[in-house]
Amino acid sequence: MLHNLVVAMSLIIVALSTYGMVITRAVANPPINMNDPSDAMRLIPYLNREQYGERALFRGPNFEANPIDVKTEPRYGRVGDRYEVVDQKMTYIYPEASKKLFPRMYDGSMGRPAIYKQWMGLDPNAALPFGRPNGADNFSFFLNYQLNWMYWRYFMWNFSGRQNGEQGYYTWDKSDGNWLSGIPFIDEARLGSQNNLTDAMKNDPARNRYFLLPFLFGVIGMIFHYRKRKDEFIGLLGFFIITGIGIIVYSNQPPNEPRERDYVLVGSFFTFCVWMGMGVLATMQFLMARVKLNSSMSAAVAAGLVLVAPILMGTQNFDDHSRMGHYGSRDYASNFLESCAPNAIIFTYGDNDTYPLWYSQEVEGIRRDVRVVNLSLIAVDWYIEGLRRKINDSPPIKLTLTADDYRGSKRNQIMYPEGLTSNPMTLKDVLNFMSQENGLTTQDGNKTETYVPTRDAFIPVNRKDAIKYGAVSENDSNYVDVIPLQLLGSDNYITKDDLAMLDVIGSNIWERPIYFAVTNRPDKLFGLQDYLRLEGLGLRLVPTKYPTDPNYGIIGSGKVDAEKIYENVTKKFKWGNFDKEPTFINKSYEPSVQSLQLVILRGALELLNQGDKKRSLELVDLYFSKFPDFNFRYNYRTHFLIDVYLKAGEYKKAKPVIEKLAENIRQDLLFYSGLEPEVLNLSYQEDYNLALRTVDILLQDASSNKDEAFLKKLQNTFAPFQVKPTDGNNLTQPLQQ
Repeated sequence: MLHNLVVAMSLIIVALSTYGMVITRAVANPPINMNDPSDAMRLIPYLNREQYGERALFRGPNFEANPIDVKTEPRYGRVGDRYEVVDQKMTYIYPEASKKLFPRMYDGSMGRPAIYKQWMGLDPNAALPFGRPNGADNFSFFLNYQLNWMYWRYFMWNFSGRQNGEQGYYTWDKSDGNWLSGIPFIDEARLGSQNNLTDAMKNDPARNRYFLLPFLFGVIGMIFHYRKRKDEFIGLLGFFIITGIGIIVYSNQPPNEPRERDYVLVGSFFTFCVWMGMGVLATMQFLMARVKLNSSMSAAVAAGLVLVAPILMGTQNFDDHSRMGHYGSRDYASNFLESCAPNAIIFTYGDNDTYPLWYSQEVEGIRRDVRVVNLSLIAVDWYIEGLRRKINDSPPIKLTLTADDYRGSKRNQIMYPEGLTSNPMTLKDVLNFMSQENGLTTQDGNKTETYVPTRDAFIPVNRKDAIKYGAVSENDSNYVDVIPLQLLGSDNYITKDDLAMLDVIGSNIWERPIYFAVTNRPDKLFGLQDYLRLEGLGLRLVPTKYPTDPNYGIIGSGKVDAEKIYENVTKKFKWGNFDKEPTFINKSYEPSVQSLQLVILRGALELLNQGDKKRSLELVDLYFSKFPDFNFRYNYRTHFLIDVYLKAGEYKKAKPVIEKLAENIRQDLLFYSGLEPEVLNLSYQEDYNLALRTVDILLQDASSNKDEAFLKKLQNTFAPFQVKPTDGNNLTQPLQQ
């Protein structure tokens, strides 16, 4: 007993000691120091994952419940050599009537109420019927989504097979992220016809088929283990359930997670692999008892049979797990950084346009002079304080507000007082005002630190400074004297992240180039769209005004600097090796490629408008050479670049690309034609409509260029699918991202 206790305590100490690395790293204060858990008060919420919120497990409100009160708990932080109350942990109090046992449908954010309604079989746009969601709805969601979709699907990925590498969201969507067996009658019963799969579907590296062998050997091993050592089996079964279903119950996942969550269940899958191994013993004993083979022969045959499963898993999985020769993330990050002028500041938003940039700077040493400012983190004091540091070759970012102004909960929300007369103020004056104690008393008796003094803020422009720092040229005809800002939305307040962004802009605008990554949300631009200049994967804030083209989303903002785009794309950009090596690609890469595509498209069209046909075509030629119909399959978006060839009168260049695109569309339509109407409608309708519209465009291209033979060939190719002219978006214009 004492021995077991000592071993148990030793294991606990060793396990918990790993958290020492977190503290050691934080105290070293590296350039990327998430949450800065360098003291006890910062470490506790870090370990408790408080930034992700809390989820009720046994009793809690539904997704449409409104809080009736807020419970606050003081949070201490280190200020100098002592701890002070700097923040509050807020817990919302909900009415008892809104609470249900085993609440699974609770998240009212990010558009999830409509998604819950879909899982309940209701109209997502209609009001909830009285009494819904009830206990049955919650339990149904637990079974159908959390257990079936977020556990069983992942389990079968590992022991049966996987349809493709795309993220799946709904059980009724048969196109993405489902498990597969490789046994036709099983797969067709679940996913619809598997006949006429396109070449891309058949050759998808993530289309993994194990023919249920790992699953069956694992089940055999479970039965064998239960019969031979029941107590041991129960212990292992408990571990299997706790690390699988137990985590599902505890994490209480909402629908439509940002990414697949199979990795959190790896303990459960490893446990099942133990039973797969026991399948060898079960098979061996079966051969000895029933087939009467000797022990050596039985062991050899059993091992050979069961080894088929892991060998099959290894060979099927290698091509979609290997990243050999794959440099997409690094090169994509490099392209962002190389889009910036020296010593620039670039605002990024999400994980995919931030972490690769940090890696490229810290590990590869690429453009260490550029400061990456992530807008998902800038709402917290530790991150804002980190901006004041010199990082690599990037000097400290100047800020008008002090560290104390941003500390803890200070200035989390700054109101614009109702009835206040709005007089124009410079951004610098606004920042100075909000850095001072200009508190107001709110209706609930609390006092704010300050308030927003105006709706009408602007950045005054000094032409000499603007020219000196390369923000504008001497002969730019669209020069402006002031850059207006939209400080407030309909809610009449700004949040700490907005304040910090404005501080970075207002305190550095004429000393360092300011860029917004083309992957940012438009609502984070403060109405500056017309005052941005596209230079690559970055939009630079400049004192010129050009109308925004909404067809391109945020990439359509302001002016196109065709010279910079041409220089960056042809001389600085890298292409991830996608034109040379077959690599695993899924839809998560599409936004990255679409950004590059639209930047090149705008640059090529601008050069064409300027009469520079040669360089315009060079950009399009480069795009098709770096993104051939290889890793990134040609689809309807490809026609946006084809259209540049056609506008330049280069039908001969366009035709080979049109032919490849037409073949892809033919394969798509052949696959769709074999699906049941319900499967087509629920899973492939949007893709089907886009394919039909693309056919119309391709027929129009051949007709407009008087290529009668090719037109007839296309008509014959698509005739079996009874293609009719379709209404909708004109694909000669890019759809918004």
